[in-house]
Amino acid sequence: MKGIDFKKWDTLIQSDPLWYINVLNDLGDLSELKEKENENYRKLKVQVYDFFESHIRANDIVLGDVLRNWDAERTPIDTILIHHTSHESGMTRDRLSAIELIRLYAPYFKKPYDTEDLIIKEKPIFSGHTRAGRQIFWPYHWIVRTDGSVERLLEDNEIGWQAGNWNVNCRSIAIVFDNDYENGVPSEKELDAVAKIIKENYSQVSKDRIFGHREINEKTTCPSNLFLDSNNQKGWKNDLLKRL
Repeated sequence: MKGIDFKKWDTLIQSDPLWYINVLNDLGDLSELKEKENENYRKLKVQVYDFFESHIRANDIVLGDVLRNWDAERTPIDTILIHHTSHESGMTRDRLSAIELIRLYAPYFKKPYDTEDLIIKEKPIFSGHTRAGRQIFWPYHWIVRTDGSVERLLEDNEIGWQAGNWNVNCRSIAIVFDNDYENGVPSEKELDAVAKIIKENYSQVSKDRIFGHREINEKTTCPSNLFLDSNNQKGWKNDLLKRL
């Protein structure tokens, strides 16, 4: 199984507006490694994210201009989705952009499934979201750090590509824990921080419209295997809702 020619990617992403097609083809060639979920695959994934994070920071990736204003489809906020990054704590904003650029945007621009989005098929990637003159690809509105501090990412009028369901994206706020809680529980400080975000900013959202990502998208266990009730044990979703 061949590796990745990062030198080729260096040239591509700075010169070819459709660089992502070649990148996805290269990543597709590594599907055998992904299926095995072995250590080589995990190391390679880190290298890919490292590569794109450095270029996001350098702001030298060829990107496109807005062809479709997804934020125009924003509807009144009545839903909140809870996520975890599924990475070790310390997620940088550039790392988050890099991950979502490759994981979500690139595949969708190569093959959009919504007929209204056919206009973007095999066109230069754009997000429609900018900060300080740079395009960003954050999927979340808030990130909660392990010390209980919070940071605003997307504004409320911006749609995050985060639910795996466009209708939910349009009406929801996404809050993400900066850690891997696949088989763990956020701290009291983190749960308190999420509750404070909701109470201070989204008091109109009823408790029965607060979901974990897994409750909307059955293909994921995000934000945790322990989020929901199981085996007569209360999941930590209950601990969050009690704070509201």
